[in-house]
Amino acid sequence: MSNPTSIPLLPTPALRSLTTADLLPAAVSVKNLSSTLLRAATDAWDRPLRPQPLLLSAEISFTSPFETASATDKLGEDTIHYGNLSKALLDTVETYFGPNSTAAISSPEEDEGDAISVLNQIFVHLTGLSIDGVRGDGTPFLGGSLDRIGFLGVKLTLPKASLLGEGVSLTASAGFDNTGKMTARALGMEITRLGVPTLVGVNPNEREARQMLVVTVGIEGIKVRGDRYVRVEKAVVKALEESSFETLEALGAHLIDKVEEVFVNGEDYTVRVKIEKPIAVPLAECPVVEVRRVVKDYYR
Repeated sequence: MSNPTSIPLLPTPALRSLTTADLLPAAVSVKNLSSTLLRAATDAWDRPLRPQPLLLSAEISFTSPFETASATDKLGEDTIHYGNLSKALLDTVETYFGPNSTAAISSPEEDEGDAISVLNQIFVHLTGLSIDGVRGDGTPFLGGSLDRIGFLGVKLTLPKASLLGEGVSLTASAGFDNTGKMTARALGMEITRLGVPTLVGVNPNEREARQMLVVTVGIEGIKVRGDRYVRVEKAVVKALEESSFETLEALGAHLIDKVEEVFVNGEDYTVRVKIEKPIAVPLAECPVVEVRRVVKDYYR
């Protein structure tokens, strides 16, 4: 991305731990607001700028409790009205990326039509900062509230952007100090629950026919622009279709190799592959094996 900053880029779980997001005393969130995306993101066939459904979620964690709102039973400066937050999210998409949008996005880039550009514009609208901490234009929705916010996360889900899975999601998150300065950030992607018949297993009967595997692929620490989820899905599906592995552990490592070939470019990423094998254990919903690889150590 342009305007690189020195703000650390972490995996989302590491950022949540650093900011103690799950232990902060108060939070407001909205989940899966529905809208339509046109001027950004490729579809499941890798075609750019085609209309597709969009789900938006946001989470704001505060460093202090809702003292005024709790004591007076009225909304005050120590909270954010979730209805107004919902409207701010939807207004951003409809103004810049919806079917009738004409506005120019903030900080236009070579790949301004990608899904990350939507997250970037939402961050600018909410905080006045892009997802890499660069100051944007206009008056931010959160305004003077950033000094009371410890963690902000925005998730964009494209339920029709995967041919064989349940959808694609991208999540941008940031931590803030008590002056409202962004201290750390995260940008991740997930392709959720790809269902692919696969030849895998150690038992003789498992060598005779393919069985359904359900695979979720997560990538953290994204620095490159452009929509790459379709090429990742194609690589993973091809590897599963060609599989003759006996163990899920070996298959998972192989899938990460294939993901890195088409997406990762060798550094600054964490790749996670979760494999479910629903038919393998009759009395369990499914056994699960998860393989993670840190392409570059964030903590050195």
